[in-house]
Amino acid sequence: MEGFFSYIKALKEKIFSLQIPLEKRVTYAMVICAMMGELFGFVESLVIRLPVVAIILPLASCIFLLLLSIWGFKTENTNLFAKLSIGICALVLFPIMFFANAGLDGGMVFYLMLTIVAIALALHGKTRIIFFAISIVEDVALFLIYRRYPDLFITMPENEAFIDTVCSMLISCLVLFFFSYTVSKQNAHDREKIQYLSNLYEKQANTDELTGLFNRRYFNNFLKLAIATVGDSGSLHLAMFDIDDFKHVNDKYGHPFGDAVLKKFARILQEKENLGATACRYGGEEFLLLIPKKSRDEALEIVKQILHETRTTIDIEENRCITVSAGFITCSGSMNFEQTMEEVDKKLYLAKKAGKDRVIS
Repeated sequence: MEGFFSYIKALKEKIFSLQIPLEKRVTYAMVICAMMGELFGFVESLVIRLPVVAIILPLASCIFLLLLSIWGFKTENTNLFAKLSIGICALVLFPIMFFANAGLDGGMVFYLMLTIVAIALALHGKTRIIFFAISIVEDVALFLIYRRYPDLFITMPENEAFIDTVCSMLISCLVLFFFSYTVSKQNAHDREKIQYLSNLYEKQANTDELTGLFNRRYFNNFLKLAIATVGDSGSLHLAMFDIDDFKHVNDKYGHPFGDAVLKKFARILQEKENLGATACRYGGEEFLLLIPKKSRDEALEIVKQILHETRTTIDIEENRCITVSAGFITCSGSMNFEQTMEEVDKKLYLAKKAGKDRVIS
């Protein structure tokens, strides 16, 4: 018994998983509803001894729907499965069962209404409109025929008709609840997916692919805002780094090695984010580090520490290591973005000219 329930659970998760298209899940729900209705109709007709046609018809329909659901489970053509299933159930089986189950006195009217919901959820475009129009015309025609020619319909005792109506209503309510729940879950899943993709694309747009640091475009906007609010946020410092002799490193050891050096240096900068700093790969082997809310001496000490860590942790070969030069400035409220970048670039140039592996402030 435990194995049976495990199989049912696995089947449910496979059929009604959020990875399965919504149209297929809705179609399956309608087919299952139809199978339940037909099975119930068969048992009911057998118990109350309705005419043979009223007994055989729901049984044959139930078997047919079972075969249809098995095919739908295997096929990858969701659209065709939805069209066939809804077309057969909504436009053929349910109207026939309407005649066999006492017309408006039985419960088939609930299933007829249920098909409208399935059409709206599982079909698309012109197909949805065509099926909806045919279904409405067919339902109206059935109601009119029942009113004018009630003798064409197989009748059932009043008590059995009442039970049939109540059971059909309950089954339809359950399926409608499932439809609503499925759509709600799908919408929540889609919102989460959209949010995830939005965050991913935003991150890709704002970060450097190689190092994972912010890219130049993002950092420029961030720095402009920081400079504009320097009077409100307190002290603000900017350091520009350039890896010494990086072209020589690339030429001698290859670009993969050069990329590894860039990533290692980026990690050193990222560790300073714990101190409130913001790092950026500005281009090539140039990096920027924005340090807010620190005294000038504290910020300068952070930059010196970065130079020391680079020198001691990024080796090229025995007795050779990577070094960086840095320019350092403290931003003032009177400086704009262009002036700030020009000033820090000058300081970096002086550090390079003075012999590299140092910071000029």
